[in-house]
Amino acid sequence: DIQYLDTDKNDDFILIPGEEVTDRAENKPVHLNGIGIKEQVAPQGGTTILETIQNDIDAIHEAGGIAQINHPNWRYSFNDTVLSEVKNVKLLEIYNIHVENNNYSAGGYPGMEKIWDKVLSRGVLLYGVISDDAHDYLGEFTADKSPPGTGWIMVRAKELTAEAITASLEKGDFYGTVGVRLKDIIITDDEYTLEIEPFGDAKYTTLFIGKDGKILKEDFSTTATYHFKGDEKYVRAKVICSSGDFAITQPVFIK
Repeated sequence: DIQYLDTDKNDDFILIPGEEVTDRAENKPVHLNGIGIKEQVAPQGGTTILETIQNDIDAIHEAGGIAQINHPNWRYSFNDTVLSEVKNVKLLEIYNIHVENNNYSAGGYPGMEKIWDKVLSRGVLLYGVISDDAHDYLGEFTADKSPPGTGWIMVRAKELTAEAITASLEKGDFYGTVGVRLKDIIITDDEYTLEIEPFGDAKYTTLFIGKDGKILKEDFSTTATYHFKGDEKYVRAKVICSSGDFAITQPVFIK
């Protein structure tokens, strides 16, 4: 019951009930977040990874929440083929900053952005999330720890309420970040524009990315714009900072 955890009604901090539904199939972990749930969700199980994911998604919806598929590359549990077949889910964890996760391509295995682009290239819309997966809150934050604040999302919402936040999540009106902050994201029928909030003397590169992960344009300005041509299938963006920080924004499918 979160009323005992968030007791100051005058601050700018809220808690949204949630749970990581911790399941397993085919000897692999299957984890999903239930965000905004009204009751606890038990892992539903299934004969395959796909069936298990779908059963857990359906149970999260029945509990009044929205579902997020977590870290497919943890233990290399499942890939773009499975993600392309799940139904009624919009959120996918692309970067999980926990020390045990495999966010990047190596050893012949695709990183999470490559997996995301494969799914998007099949016409399946999933919004990309970044999280810290914090497990360590006390003591020294050493390299083998997973402290809070290493990755998060920034949500555009009219008010600071659970209802407004979750509604924006369902619409994809947010971006994921490891430090980079954006002033605005403006998407029209003609173009995709990012306004970056600069920090110190940092430099920025914005990559506009389309089908099969193809880089459509590089932009070095703090107001980066891509004009749609019509044959991209989808366009998303990634902002890379000279500090090593970065942000990912959501795909828009070209009609």
